Amino acid sequence: MIRLRERSQCLSGGAGYLHPDVIRLVTIPEELIQLLTEWHTVPVATCGPDGKPNVAGKSVMVMDPETIVWGELYFGQTYENLKRNPRASLCVWKRTFPTTAYKVNGRVVIHENDAIAARLDERVRAGHPTALKARRDNMAAVYFTVEEIYDQTPDIEAAGKRIG
Repeated sequence: MIRLRERSQCLSGGAGYLHPDVIRLVTIPEELIQLLTEWHTVPVATCGPDGKPNVAGKSVMVMDPETIVWGELYFGQTYENLKRNPRASLCVWKRTFPTTAYKVNGRVVIHENDAIAARLDERVRAGHPTALKARRDNMAAVYFTVEEIYDQTPDIEAAGKRIG
């Protein structure tokens, strides 16, 4: 998979062809980073093989301005859906007036039994020693690369506009 910041240009100056496996990186705005940090757990939507939607709460961390990470603890429906179709969507909103809201779409890479997963597992267990004490399995690290950000603020001017 190739990660680009912008669509490439042809030598003639026209817009270049963007292969479907290319991920155009989108920078997460500071206000959205703040909301994700405050919320900690956000609804993450995936799609099953039959088209059936699935939404589950995931405890997220912003790793860098283009990447959101969560630990997959239970390897349930979200995990199965992402193994088949590595695309997800999450939503977060400001809980006080004036409300702002965002929908974030992207692709995921699941790290299992590697150094990345081990570091996340260690970090999460250190922060929740009692809650995860009984778990024997290591978690997987789900790296969500942001591809699109939409304004979902309940406002006629803003709602549904792509902002990233």
